[in-house]
Amino acid sequence: MKRTAVYKWVKRFSEGRESVTEEEKSGRPATRRTDENTAKVRKFVRKNRRLTVRSIAEQVNIDRDPRGLHVF
Repeated sequence: MKRTAVYKWVKRFSEGRESVTEEEKSGRPATRRTDENTAKVRKFVRKNRRLTVRSIAEQVNIDRDPRGLHVF
């Protein structure tokens, strides 16, 4: 563990933190990978293997970010 991380944790606990588990973050989830999206992407790719990431994302209505499309 890096020294800076140790200092950060010491500061958090000195400010009253009592748990080492991560707190739930607000905002949009980091990924759109769901069983439903996985099935949709596989269906489109099986029909046409020449599809681009952009066209798959548009058809499935998910972000173009490849992290959301790595389901193969």
